[in-house]
Amino acid sequence: MVAIFAALTFIGFILLDVFIQEWQERRGARAGRPAASPCLSPSGREKLAGWISVPEGVYLSEGHAWAQPQPEGTVRAGADGLVSRALGQVSRVILPKVGDEVTAGDPLFHLELNRRVLTVNSPVSGRVVAVNRCLQERPGLVAGDPFGDGWICSVVPVRRVQENGAMRLGNRAAEWLKQEVGRLREFISTRLTPDLALGLTSQDGGALASGCLARSDAKAWIDFEREFLRS
Repeated sequence: MVAIFAALTFIGFILLDVFIQEWQERRGARAGRPAASPCLSPSGREKLAGWISVPEGVYLSEGHAWAQPQPEGTVRAGADGLVSRALGQVSRVILPKVGDEVTAGDPLFHLELNRRVLTVNSPVSGRVVAVNRCLQERPGLVAGDPFGDGWICSVVPVRRVQENGAMRLGNRAAEWLKQEVGRLREFISTRLTPDLALGLTSQDGGALASGCLARSDAKAWIDFEREFLRS
């Protein structure tokens, strides 16, 4: 009898907990709390600084590529946090070849996801002297650590990055990237179906969920490439 009583008590606590959770959800719905969207970050409170910050010494180009001068005179390059956030994941990275001559604003590398490909232009002019071959086995690093292990290649530049007036550094880069996030938020919200629409989140930290571009159609990819990557 004692065992049966204990079991019934345990079940009672479970049922009570379920009832309370359902009551709280109904109460939230009546209060006008918005339903979760697949294109909103899970918590809804994620701060932009958590994924869109620009590391010290990193320059950003108009096409959302980054460049970071290295002590030995080369420039390391990759795709910035906005690109990685829009894709959410990358299935393949098409690297440039060592020895390639590249020009700022021309294609440098390609990112593939779901058989769709984005072209990212070079932030600098020069010659490719190294590529990140780890990306051949771990392409997800581009999205997971865009300014670190997700770097794409190293280039010997024809001139110093500091001499390129179109590049942004420090606070100027961070402010520009924040503005671009707002532009991307609007871009996504007008191209997804209503049940996936992102809409606008609060200005004090609302964030795009990872992979919003992956939920859009082929035309949106083309538009994103043209409007954000300048390709």
